[in-house]
Amino acid sequence: MEVPDTPENTESCICGGCPTYIVGDKLLYCSVGKSDLELEQKGCICTDCALWPEYDLSKEYYCTEGKAE
Repeated sequence: MEVPDTPENTESCICGGCPTYIVGDKLLYCSVGKSDLELEQKGCICTDCALWPEYDLSKEYYCTEGKAE
């Protein structure tokens, strides 16, 4: 399911605490799409995010694989 890019969703976002995240990169990858940076997959916490069940998300690594559809 598509995740709206809203301030409320950004506030709920936990991407900044992910082992794959690079400080200073954007957040809310499930909504805005994958990073413009080259990220090395070092672990994923997408399934721990409050947005995961709220939007019935089904995959991980939105930061490298692209936004939810």
